[in-house]
Amino acid sequence: MTQSLNRRLRIPLFLLAIATTAMLAGCGGSADSGKEVKAPQLDACQLFTLQDATAITGGDTLAAMSSTLDDARGRDPGQCIYNSGTLDQPRILSLLIRYHRNPAAAKRVLEAIQSAFGRQVQDAPGLGDGAVWVGGQNQQLHVVKGPTELIITVQSPDGTDQLKTAREIADKVLARMPKA
Repeated sequence: MTQSLNRRLRIPLFLLAIATTAMLAGCGGSADSGKEVKAPQLDACQLFTLQDATAITGGDTLAAMSSTLDDARGRDPGQCIYNSGTLDQPRILSLLIRYHRNPAAAKRVLEAIQSAFGRQVQDAPGLGDGAVWVGGQNQQLHVVKGPTELIITVQSPDGTDQLKTAREIADKVLARMPKA
């Protein structure tokens, strides 16, 4: 039963951060400075595998997380969420893939995140076409590659900054993405 509960664990901060990102994705106006681009449909769990998550956690036992909606409709290929913690102290490792109209729209999301989260945000150079780290309770790395936004969340029960781990995940994911 604990394993089943562990798989269905919902983290309010994590969900709030995803909802905020979705809201910010809608910001930026209707005038795009670039032509609409068809992004390749990617599978988050192929880009960030159970083996990757296990290696990052040092071999800790992991549970792939799902919801009752996933059970009813099937897994969303745009997200892959693992928990190596417990119900009381979760350790979330996840990849969420969002698609935007074009690269310019994706980059505007990074600007909106910087505006919304202020001092919690820092640039994360050397990743994709641009990246920002949202620290604090969010612990999310947002990476833009073309029209695709990767949202990598690494939340630790001890609350320590997880940028280094998030960058490690981003490097693996970016290396596996198809070349433009």
